[in-house]
Amino acid sequence: MRLKTEFALAIQVLTPVHIGTGHVLEQDFDFVVHEGQTLRIHEERFVEWVATRGEAFARLSQGVPPGQLLEPVLSSRLDLFRYVLPGVPKGTREIRECLKDAQDRPYLPGSALKGALRTVLLWRVWREKGFRLADVRVERAPKFAAQPLERKAFGETPHEDLLRALRLADSLPASEGALTLANVRCVSRSAQEGIPLALEVIKPNTFFRMEGHIDETAFKPWGGWTVKRNKNPFLAEEKRAWLRWDGIAQAARDKAKKRLERDLAWANAAGLDPKPWNDLLLLIRRAESGELKGFPLQIGFGTGWLGTTLGPALLEDPDFRRFYENYGLGKNPRTRRQTPLERFPASRRVVCYDTTCQPLGWIWVIPREEA
Repeated sequence: MRLKTEFALAIQVLTPVHIGTGHVLEQDFDFVVHEGQTLRIHEERFVEWVATRGEAFARLSQGVPPGQLLEPVLSSRLDLFRYVLPGVPKGTREIRECLKDAQDRPYLPGSALKGALRTVLLWRVWREKGFRLADVRVERAPKFAAQPLERKAFGETPHEDLLRALRLADSLPASEGALTLANVRCVSRSAQEGIPLALEVIKPNTFFRMEGHIDETAFKPWGGWTVKRNKNPFLAEEKRAWLRWDGIAQAARDKAKKRLERDLAWANAAGLDPKPWNDLLLLIRRAESGELKGFPLQIGFGTGWLGTTLGPALLEDPDFRRFYENYGLGKNPRTRRQTPLERFPASRRVVCYDTTCQPLGWIWVIPREEA
């Protein structure tokens, strides 16, 4: 009898991925720009270096930022920098930091993938059980609007939640050189662009390995936690089938395809080159035909409303207009004007290059059960 089913996920980054730390780096204090590259200052080594240089130390005490003091040695003292990123921020002097380990190697947290898989499973339940907004009680607070639906789909309490049996560890870190700098804009169909953002991102074609397991004891009578005396365990045996990888893969492809079809229409309306979205749709079609294994997920910054919710399924629901108006979705934070439902969501965050744009956060996942 197996107590757990171990598996490994082979993950390929398809478009730039940013899993943020919440820390914003400032130019000349945390990084400097030099010859088309961004150099991240090594704080400890900088302190040791400046302490031995009287004039530089005096200027530092007068408020001169570290980046300016390092200008004379940018080419000769690379040891004073933690890492170097290709590219420079445009239109901003700040960079949002990406999650990394102690050696500045990026990795993917298990929680990011588990959250994306939870949304995929909720999509599958919604589709297969024929849920409708009219049949589900929805919380008034927007932040908790989906709680009743999640409880209906996965379980009333955390102990009964199906995802309690799915355990995912953080991925192994990527190799050196996996990070780059991306300039991101919020682009709308009207071609208006939002405030520029600069992000540390994981490059496309970076590969990760993530390990995890499914706790089989959660589905056994002797391994369950009972809600009330004489009741069945919190995870019924039939729920185990929802964690089969073939079903998850199909649901992930279905959800991603619906989302990307809307993104493709938006890109065409915004006058963007549709190739990046077409390429992602092509991968899904290849997987559906059996030519390719695995499934897509979108994680991290830039996922947007369509990615973090049931998105297309909600937009197709006849009662969604009422919820759209009641929750004030699609409202411009400055003008408070609401985007017409037919055009919602009106904008996307995309990585901007000289001649094209690219969506954020898409990865390709290939699961394999371990013996």
